[in-house]
Amino acid sequence: MVKSISALNFRPPVESKTGERKGTKPLPEPTSIQQVLLLMVVHLCRKILFIDPNIKVGIYIMLVFFGSILGDVLPIPNSYFSRKDNIFNVYFVKLSWGWTMIFVGSFVYLTSSVYSCGDKTKIRKHMLRLLFATFMWFFWTKLFVTIEESYGYCSKPIVRSSNSRKQCLSKGLSWNSFSLSGHTFILIYCALIIMEEAKALVSWEAIKDHLRNEDHNRSSEESGSATPLDCLSAEQLLFVRDKYEKFTPFIRLSFIAMAVLALLWDIMLMATIIYFHSTPEKFVASVIAVLLWFFSYRFLFSRRLLGIPLPGEGSFRYMNPAQPLQMLYARRASLITKTEKTSSFMGMPLSPPKVGVDDHTGGTGNGTPKFKSKAVEPDLVHNDMIRNLSPKNKTNFLHLFDVLLNNNHVLTL
Repeated sequence: MVKSISALNFRPPVESKTGERKGTKPLPEPTSIQQVLLLMVVHLCRKILFIDPNIKVGIYIMLVFFGSILGDVLPIPNSYFSRKDNIFNVYFVKLSWGWTMIFVGSFVYLTSSVYSCGDKTKIRKHMLRLLFATFMWFFWTKLFVTIEESYGYCSKPIVRSSNSRKQCLSKGLSWNSFSLSGHTFILIYCALIIMEEAKALVSWEAIKDHLRNEDHNRSSEESGSATPLDCLSAEQLLFVRDKYEKFTPFIRLSFIAMAVLALLWDIMLMATIIYFHSTPEKFVASVIAVLLWFFSYRFLFSRRLLGIPLPGEGSFRYMNPAQPLQMLYARRASLITKTEKTSSFMGMPLSPPKVGVDDHTGGTGNGTPKFKSKAVEPDLVHNDMIRNLSPKNKTNFLHLFDVLLNNNHVLTL
């Protein structure tokens, strides 16, 4: 009797499945609190720099035109920014090109060293963009001064000479001419250059995942998912891993400094619009800056007419320079109804959206969400193709296409 009771109290041992295989895909290393805080600051800076330049250009043109008219008509009181000797004008705006080249130059050199695998020829080609911009800045600013000196006149007649403007001002008189606003030109031009060069940081954090997965693929007998680094040699992969870990902290700091400069240039542009120069002088200068940006980044560099590549183009493609960071989750956001809200952290949803079953919540009545349109997204997939997926499968499906777009792998129909 005792034996039978003891037999009931103990279950027989369960045989382990020897054929069961455990996952071998490497996991990311834990992130420290300092890195999380730094990434949060970088994320805020992305909000400043990752605005569509085409939209920012329209804002600049309208702001200069209508803001200058309001500044001429309305009696705007003087402030600290209306003084030419304010600290921001003396130490930053007048040296704006130097400040911009210091931080943008370091950012371009560090990032291009990584995605060009240390190829000095490719790095020099990326630096040529800044050299070309410097030449344009020097040429146009000198042209502005030449126009002001050659086609102006003094308030009182003096002996005409090559230094007539300096003689006029030295005698306490005023020089009347069409003085193109150099501040408007350089502030807009610097801000647009910063925004264009900052695109190299799009998907920069994904390089760390690519390195980890590529190491796993090369060391494991099993073939994993392909990465953008599979075209690199062992020496190039080792170089990228070393420089990425060494340069990334400095790249982030340079990116933050570029965002601060872009914000400061916009503030000082507003001060210039309100207090200095006439409306035609500022408007013409802004148009020249925009046309110069368009000629260089939308025509010259994009068509490789001088052999100069766009930011982010190197020995491997870790991002799509024509696709801003916000568009990576554009499809996922478009599937959420207007009345539905989802919590997010640093621009990424924390949980998949809840699907309602009532008609007033945007559903179709059968538990599926109502889509806003049937348009084809950048991944060439219709919204109707994923409307009947469950919330979990839909989230996984969209994440898959986000990764494909991020790695420049676009499906074709």
